[in-house]
Amino acid sequence: MKNRSGVPPLPMLIECFASYLRDLTGKRSVDELLVALEANGLYLERDLLQARGDGLTRYLPAPESAGIWSGRRCWLGWYPPDTGEASAGDLWFDPVEISLMVLIPQTQEDLAELAELPPRFLARHTPFVGWVAVRQMAVWQAMGCALVAGRDLRVDTEAGLPHAAVAGVPPALAWDIALFLGKATCDPDYWEAAHEALSAEELAGMWPEDAPEHAGEVNSGFWIVVGRDDVLAGTPWDNDLGDNFPSLDASYPAPGVRFRTAVSSQLGITDPEEDDEPGAVIDRRRAAMTEGGRTR
Repeated sequence: MKNRSGVPPLPMLIECFASYLRDLTGKRSVDELLVALEANGLYLERDLLQARGDGLTRYLPAPESAGIWSGRRCWLGWYPPDTGEASAGDLWFDPVEISLMVLIPQTQEDLAELAELPPRFLARHTPFVGWVAVRQMAVWQAMGCALVAGRDLRVDTEAGLPHAAVAGVPPALAWDIALFLGKATCDPDYWEAAHEALSAEELAGMWPEDAPEHAGEVNSGFWIVVGRDDVLAGTPWDNDLGDNFPSLDASYPAPGVRFRTAVSSQLGITDPEEDDEPGAVIDRRRAAMTEGGRTR
């Protein structure tokens, strides 16, 4: 259905998510998003957002709606848990992206190399690569971020369901959407480590369809793409030039290519600077001040 201007209206899920991003702690925006998530069959996201209702940071077992991740320890908080308290395979529900993420440890080879470093270097490293979203970013998430950030993301919301994985986003724009959330896109470093740490069932569950993903910038203006077969086979990320993987121009619309977010354990969430433009990135500092209870 189109309005009088001929522009199709945005699905309710996208509108509700954009409203939620503008007011992360408002009861009305949370309640409306919960209804929209349930209406679209996004029961995992609904269950975890609902569990965040009291605003308290804590671990709890992942709900049955988490599928293969069900029962695993899951952290609820605006930020990932401290790596000193976390274990490989732990989950984190990010209440900003509305995304479940899994903690990936370093490969055994990398851990052995780290063990040989002087203590002053070890203080700057963790035994983890970082957190990886268990699902690819969906249309509703990408469109909601783009609306709030004022970015021009053109997705045909009439051609598919809003909870389908978003595809065809230029790699540089995919990176900007991830950065808006304080994150990055998932590069081969994560996937090489994930192949070693996770089961074949878990990897297949994270990447259910044979569609490539954006994986970060490899050279100025060129961005690499990772295929499902590379992930399932454990194709190594063994050099800085990414010769094992194809690349795309930064502005290429990339038909069929998807993406997901990741958070480095060394860098953590990227918070906005004081002089950043409003809407440049979600300000988790405001939200974090309400840990332990809602502001309204």
